[in-house]
Amino acid sequence: MKVIVLGGNGNLGKRVVHLLQEAGHEAVAAGRRTGVDAYTGFGLAAAMRGADAVVDCLNVLTTNAATAIDFYETTARNIIRTAEQEQVKHLVCVSIINARKPEVNKHMGYYRGKAAQEARYQNAKVPTTIVRSTQWFELAETMIEQLTIGPVAMVPHMDSQPVAADAVAKLVLSAVEAGKNAPAGLELAGPEPRNMASLARLVAKNNAASRNGGPHARVIGVPVPGVKVMNGGLLPSAAVPRDSTTFEQWMAGGRKA
Repeated sequence: MKVIVLGGNGNLGKRVVHLLQEAGHEAVAAGRRTGVDAYTGFGLAAAMRGADAVVDCLNVLTTNAATAIDFYETTARNIIRTAEQEQVKHLVCVSIINARKPEVNKHMGYYRGKAAQEARYQNAKVPTTIVRSTQWFELAETMIEQLTIGPVAMVPHMDSQPVAADAVAKLVLSAVEAGKNAPAGLELAGPEPRNMASLARLVAKNNAASRNGGPHARVIGVPVPGVKVMNGGLLPSAAVPRDSTTFEQWMAGGRKA
């Protein structure tokens, strides 16, 4: 099976490419590095020609709703149109549990973008599977990187039920291999509710230990009262399947990049 992974050099995309190749598929990482721009549409047709499936792992770093909506609507529209033209059999889009809920995304522009993306894919003529997960364990590290000023990282108290990105990549693989017979939606959460500020603190301590007590960011949890997305809005329903890997096991396993 030939599979094009858009955003194939990103955090999740590279995991998906690796798993597909391990399973014996012809997996191609496509993105701006390889001359494929899903936002402008440049190179999309050539990349998708002869593909059995296309996986959308694209991401944009923004908290602005207008920017996020524009990016995700535009890329989804271009991908769907090109997939129809090139007779791709199956599309798989990676998204976030609860991103579609207005009470969650009204305070988070990035989530409004993901909701717009899902709406586009749900109207595609090509059989489409949306793979939704809770936040990834890796987000704790990302928050430290993005929110550190000097020696301090100001990380919001965000209640979630995070999951390892590797587990999400495996779910994407199963969706691809099921083809057009895959369900329209697949979901996955981590084993237990955790607070992202607490997880970031554990990561910072682990980083210090790995450097034999060298300098590391001091994580300060910041409460965000009255905002649903930070206070339980991201938690999955009881019906969502759970992966068994805990955050502590993930850290002990070397936190593969």
